[in-house]
Amino acid sequence: MARSFSSLFFKAAKKISRLQRAAMRMATPKPPRKRATTARKAAKAVKAVKAVKTARAPGAGRAAVPAAAALGAGRWEASRQFSDGAGRRLAFARYTPVTETPGGRPLVVMLHGCRQTSSAFAQGSRMNQWADAGGFMVLYPQQSLTRQVQRCWRWFQPNDDHGGAEADLIAAMIRNEVERHGLDPERVYVAGLSAGAGMAALVALRHPRLIAAVAMHSGPVVGDAHSAAGGIGTMRRGSIKPLVPLLASVADPAVFQLGMPALILHGQLDPAVAPRNAKQLFEQFRAVNVPDPHVLPIERVMGLGTEKAYRRVDLMRGRKTVLRLCEITRLEHAWSGGDPAVRYHARTGPDASALVWRFFQTQRRVGAAVTAGAGMPG
Repeated sequence: MARSFSSLFFKAAKKISRLQRAAMRMATPKPPRKRATTARKAAKAVKAVKAVKTARAPGAGRAAVPAAAALGAGRWEASRQFSDGAGRRLAFARYTPVTETPGGRPLVVMLHGCRQTSSAFAQGSRMNQWADAGGFMVLYPQQSLTRQVQRCWRWFQPNDDHGGAEADLIAAMIRNEVERHGLDPERVYVAGLSAGAGMAALVALRHPRLIAAVAMHSGPVVGDAHSAAGGIGTMRRGSIKPLVPLLASVADPAVFQLGMPALILHGQLDPAVAPRNAKQLFEQFRAVNVPDPHVLPIERVMGLGTEKAYRRVDLMRGRKTVLRLCEITRLEHAWSGGDPAVRYHARTGPDASALVWRFFQTQRRVGAAVTAGAGMPG
């Protein structure tokens, strides 16, 4: 009984002691505000670091930027649809700048690379901002996932049932847009990145009366591949076959009479498409534009000693540059001078969109006639 009473006594004493300590804590003045301020500052610092890391992460840096601001000051129309007379459909986006151009706007068609979308290519390349300055319309065709699971244009299958059919569908969409919007038929241009560069070459070579000039960024040599596996081989090593017959095998013969002004851009550190491809493209388009072997190229090094450095090689026809190669020193497999927050676009190197538009400005397909045919806009 005494033991039980002692146990109860000590328990009660402990409880009273806990209550006394709690009362003392409540009566004790609060710690200085400095601690609370320090804690808040620490929390804000951690939050700021996380925000910086998020902003630097690929594809995340533009999350807080409104789409309208990232895609230019003009009118951006996503998810457009075109259908040709055979019922084949092509999704595309359209950008119309605010500025007016007398006599009809020029048109630039931009073809994305694998695993890209039209909107990502527009944001990463910043071509819409150049459209605002230059007054030209931009179209961004988008490859269907049902045609190719990684959204690759099928340049590596240039036959009429695959890559050739895609090139013809893109050309039909271009004709329809030129007629529908009253664009200048003599100033229609096509440019692309990687697989988009391969498709841009096919569109230009198959439709030389429609396209005034082509720009190929990080693209493969033309006509070498005829399968997906063959395309990988071409990307890795270029071609070991005679180059001009390869181009002739996928081109409208009229291209050798009309010419096809071409700009070729390639990163010298590209691990995906070997830089040798760019040199071989230069030789292929030389045969189209300046077949005379006695015409010597003009070489310059631009931006020497900076991250924008590149070697420029020009071939002239008369006083006009009709073929230009830009070998970009510190660039890997990405659009040069683009928005690094978007995958496959790099801050390093000159502004590729500026180089493309400045080259296009000097080219014109005199006497071009565009007939839309049976295309139906969506």
